[in-house]
Amino acid sequence: MTPHQKLRRHVLCAAATAALGLSLPCVAQSDFANRPVKIVIPLPAGGAADAVMRAMAVEVEKTLKQSVVIDNKPGGLFQIGVQSVLSAPADGYTMLYMYSGMVSTQAIHKKFDLGAQFDPVIPLGDSPTVLAVGPNSKFSTVKDLVDFGRANPDKLTTSNLGMGSLEHLKTFELTKTAGFKAVHVPYKGGPDAVKALISGEVDFIITPAFFASQFAPKGQIKVLATMNTSRWSGMPELPTIGEAGVNVPPFSFWSGLLVKSGTPAAITARLNKEFLAALQTPSVKALLAATGSIAPANYNPEELRKRINTEAASMGELAKQLNLKVE
Repeated sequence: MTPHQKLRRHVLCAAATAALGLSLPCVAQSDFANRPVKIVIPLPAGGAADAVMRAMAVEVEKTLKQSVVIDNKPGGLFQIGVQSVLSAPADGYTMLYMYSGMVSTQAIHKKFDLGAQFDPVIPLGDSPTVLAVGPNSKFSTVKDLVDFGRANPDKLTTSNLGMGSLEHLKTFELTKTAGFKAVHVPYKGGPDAVKALISGEVDFIITPAFFASQFAPKGQIKVLATMNTSRWSGMPELPTIGEAGVNVPPFSFWSGLLVKSGTPAAITARLNKEFLAALQTPSVKALLAATGSIAPANYNPEELRKRINTEAASMGELAKQLNLKVE
């Protein structure tokens, strides 16, 4: 490497460090990556997160010139996946996919702190959610579901990812606002929860619109409403939950990528650049569009950290308002 190249590398590294607001030793971007990069997803394979990240991994491999491996580690209220990243070196080679459901778990169970133990790489976007029932359900509208729930206390069942999960909190908020109760049945992940709905094990769920786009056209689930303030472009005929008569705050899933706290800023900046480029490729953009994902206002990593901390505070407050008791 020539003296000019070394100077240029140092300047780029310093600039990346300053842009991220950190004072860490500079590690040259050219030193990264010299071996495969792993992305840990603390969810089962087969969900929207899995599909999107695998598509992004293919694109990042082309420019990073290294393999990008997806490692699904579900269970333990996300702790299995989180701890696997925390046990790895802070060198950027082990990343964590996070989504908003993990933040509510953090707020209630306090087993990890995404804002403090990790450094943000890039926010990925927001995905709408829907209220759905099984294919043979007698409920055709939100009103049908609510009326039955009011007349038959604790007869309805719903699935979520465990006590204190975001799905649990938001479903609890929905049923409380609508004036009925439901028995919550935990599952390991979204795909398992949807399978339970299809098979008739549970009566209704709130789930990412991604699953609706997969199963509703085949008649495997019936979608009653979108949980957002505006109608979902994937099924514009669906009413919003407000239009259906239940005035609850909007609910979408949002996500991002993290690395272990202490990862050199230049490496975090390189990863931000690589994944931002992947987000702009036609294949990934098409997949995101299919899930109804909405791009963030900007891809500044610190916006992701700010959102994590803000959401953790609000989810903790919601749990208190709902008098949720979690061990």
